[in-house]
Amino acid sequence: MSDSSNRIKRWIEDNNVNAEMLSFSERVYTVEEAVAVSGYPVERFTKSIVMLTSDDRLVIALVPADARASTERVRKALGLIDRPRVVTAEESERYLGQQLGGNSPLNAPNATILIDPKVLERDWILTGGGDDRNLVKMPVAELKRVVTYIEARVRK
Repeated sequence: MSDSSNRIKRWIEDNNVNAEMLSFSERVYTVEEAVAVSGYPVERFTKSIVMLTSDDRLVIALVPADARASTERVRKALGLIDRPRVVTAEESERYLGQQLGGNSPLNAPNATILIDPKVLERDWILTGGGDDRNLVKMPVAELKRVVTYIEARVRK
């Protein structure tokens, strides 16, 4: 398990979060690969799209895995003048301590988190576990309890 995943795992344990860390021997880079490796249907997966605003504020848009995040909708939801931009792999590591492909809204205290209503309709989800070999399975009610977020339609 990478340092990124260990940080999320420790955060889950330290905060008594009702969530399960799932680890896989294979790396997964796409939603299709994650579905194949995990055996869970695509409807359970989410994507955490990490962005930076023009004034360097960190934003995470949590959307269903089969959707894309809209920088324009994020801009409107936050009342920004300019659209935020998606971070690079280096910025993801620097700002969040997470690898692209494993981004998570968990243990991201310096980020504004926007969660799409389609995610909040589900009873449980799979979200990034910090790197490309780990996922977190958790009830949406628990996500709502442990993450400070804004509900906003941010999917295209």
